[in-house]
Amino acid sequence: MIRPYYLLDTNIISELMKQQPDKHVIAKIKEYERFCALSSTSWNELLYGINIMPAGKKRDFYFDTLVDKIQAEFDIIQYDNHAAWIQADIRSRLKENGTPVEFDDTQIASIAVSNGMILVTRNKKHFEPIQKISPLMLENWFED
Repeated sequence: MIRPYYLLDTNIISELMKQQPDKHVIAKIKEYERFCALSSTSWNELLYGINIMPAGKKRDFYFDTLVDKIQAEFDIIQYDNHAAWIQADIRSRLKENGTPVEFDDTQIASIAVSNGMILVTRNKKHFEPIQKISPLMLENWFED
């Protein structure tokens, strides 16, 4: 089994579900598909987003796409004890510095760090404070 190397942030998966996704993101996914995964936190965010949509064809389409394509294509990396230790360290250091970062973002980052993965996100600014105090690696596949 190939070990995932890239952890795809929620916004990357959301991009894949668009009718016309960004060409750079699609090219990178095609190139590295076997090495990509998503976090259980991102999986939760995606499911929640669909669950709060009004019932109907659009919601059904997104749910089917998420389950039939995304879940089938990518491993979901769990938030575990090791990630919890890393997240607690990250959050306490950020608090010490007076740098607010969303809880979900610190959880996603801790999953990437604990598994030695590169976090792929469009929102690098959300994660840069974490990167300054941890070994978090970031890439933005929306860029050339």
